Amino acid sequence: MQEEALRLASHITHPVTVAAFALVFAAFALGAALKNKKPRLAVILAIAIVVLGLAPLAASTFLQSRGVYRIRVVVLGPDKQPVHDAEVATMGGEIKKADGSWELEVPPQTRPADGKVSLFASVKNAFLAGSSTLVLADDYYPTATIQLAPLPEVVFRGIVKDELGRSVAGAHVSISGYQDIATTNEMGNFELPAHAAEGQMVTVHAERGNLVADLSVPAGATAELVLRKR
Repeated sequence: MQEEALRLASHITHPVTVAAFALVFAAFALGAALKNKKPRLAVILAIAIVVLGLAPLAASTFLQSRGVYRIRVVVLGPDKQPVHDAEVATMGGEIKKADGSWELEVPPQTRPADGKVSLFASVKNAFLAGSSTLVLADDYYPTATIQLAPLPEVVFRGIVKDELGRSVAGAHVSISGYQDIATTNEMGNFELPAHAAEGQMVTVHAERGNLVADLSVPAGATAELVLRKR
């Protein structure tokens, strides 16, 4: 029970900041009480404030003595603004969401031998991902920042056939909205830049003479386009 109370107290914010604020506030409270000629109340107020203010610092000292790291993880989008709907993970640890950021507790028994903790974040529906490596040192309350970036584009591959299932050579294939054009080989196969990350939907257009085909498919998948008359 006592360890849990100290652990909760250490969450309040940085322990040193809280302790400094408590001491300053205690001095003001003591001065105000003495000015009003209430020395007993002044002493009680000062002691209470100091005790409450020093609790996070005591908790921090306690956790440090046990070698426990509390890592705060912040995820930033391409615009450098905080992202709150990301999925955050690490190897061999459990990350918990907390007030717009994430927290990871690393006790001594799970601390990597080289002190390096790898963190990963992604926003799947926006096709963003990022990673960060934090080296655990003397700061037991470090902050790790993960910068998200668009996932790399993939190469789009597929085959063009006619309505009888025969491969069509010499068909022109493109991704709607882009100027890249690929020509199918004798086996009807093609490949061209998808201009999208894997899994992101794109529309593929193929044509040969008066035959055309359009297909919406995830980038990274193998597409089969069937040509039909316009």
